[in-house]
Amino acid sequence: MQQAHRIPLPESSLSTPPYVVSDIAPLRRVVVNSPSPTDYHLEVATGNFLHYNPPPEDAARQHAEFERLLRAAGAEVLSIEQLLDEAIEAARASGQFTTWLRAALPRLASLADTVTGATLLTRTAQVQFQTDAEGVYRHIVDHRLGLAFTRDVAVMTPRGLVLGNFVSPSRRSEALLMRFATQFAPSLRDYPVVFDGAEEGLFLVGGDLQVVDEHTLMIGVGHFTDPRVAPRLAKRLGMDVIAVQMRKSEVARWKPDYDLLMHLFLHLDTCFTRVDDKLAVALPYFLEAEYADNDPLTRFLKGLVLEPTVDMEQARAAIACLADIGWVRRFRAGSGEEDLSIGKLKLVDLVRQWGWQVSFVGGSPDGLDMEHFFRVVLAEHHKQAANLVATAPGKVLAYEGASRTKAALEACGAKVQAFNGRDLWPWWGGPHCLTLPLERG
Repeated sequence: MQQAHRIPLPESSLSTPPYVVSDIAPLRRVVVNSPSPTDYHLEVATGNFLHYNPPPEDAARQHAEFERLLRAAGAEVLSIEQLLDEAIEAARASGQFTTWLRAALPRLASLADTVTGATLLTRTAQVQFQTDAEGVYRHIVDHRLGLAFTRDVAVMTPRGLVLGNFVSPSRRSEALLMRFATQFAPSLRDYPVVFDGAEEGLFLVGGDLQVVDEHTLMIGVGHFTDPRVAPRLAKRLGMDVIAVQMRKSEVARWKPDYDLLMHLFLHLDTCFTRVDDKLAVALPYFLEAEYADNDPLTRFLKGLVLEPTVDMEQARAAIACLADIGWVRRFRAGSGEEDLSIGKLKLVDLVRQWGWQVSFVGGSPDGLDMEHFFRVVLAEHHKQAANLVATAPGKVLAYEGASRTKAALEACGAKVQAFNGRDLWPWWGGPHCLTLPLERG
């Protein structure tokens, strides 16, 4: 079977083109995947087979407006379905498609001659609600709804593509499809794969990666991305890697139980993204050392611990977790060794040392005002207020509904173009998650 075009890299080299020089450089080419009214919504991988919750048709219209804004900003927009169609055609032409299908998705093997990109995305009737001769349901594929957040499956760096590998069983097929596209789709032919989470045996989600510049990456670790990825990327790409602790953990593991803080700190881009050369937006408190163990949410939970209806163990675990979030470690380009000279800092402290200004979700925090946190910060955070995508330095796309965050950014000189994402943000992803930039700069 044809292998993806992976290339070895010197430990410290800029020999490959700088495909994405930073997360704010002018956006030139990007991959998206719009929700579709014909998407399948059943999932058995995690036993969640009765959670049938299709997005409203308005989600597709809202995503179409998002794509229009991307094109208006000068970006070429590619779709996952388009890339899969290209890959299928190329794999068939080389005589390798049936072999790939039997190995990767054997329940689709009998459909090899008619499979399209829409089939792989579970958008065709031939893979939905099928029954056997006795009328009993025959499950063929799980949903691919997570692929709306194309950022998660891969991230382009200055050296090439980093492919994701999901800790959640329900999302692993998404990484499989992206790997197939990188192997065969002509539109991706010129982009080498420089790191593959599956080949490394490590979990990695693209929402945790951000390109600072040609020499530096940020990566959120401990929740859905394995902390061991950070030093390996530093060594493989020849780039300094700033690891931001999203959860204190030596490895990333799938946790099927409900987690009080899971969606609050889903990925790094959930609570921090860059907006301009010296400007970022962040969730307040949790990424600053001065508030460790003393933020409004921690103070709130400490007051609830003894309430008889509150799960004490879960609340105490959340308190401990909050104190651990945001601490940074730096791994040196080439060697992957940890640079201990960085000291004890959280992410906002670090970028302020770099000379960055930080604007906060909900606007400037008023001390430790608990009411402001719940009524303003948390409300706008749920609408992915920090999850923005830059189309150029100082120009970002955002969901409507986070008016105070938007006003604070504009007061710092940023241009924020907001669009209706009412039926997109409840899926726990924002404009940054919805995009896989291939070229910037």
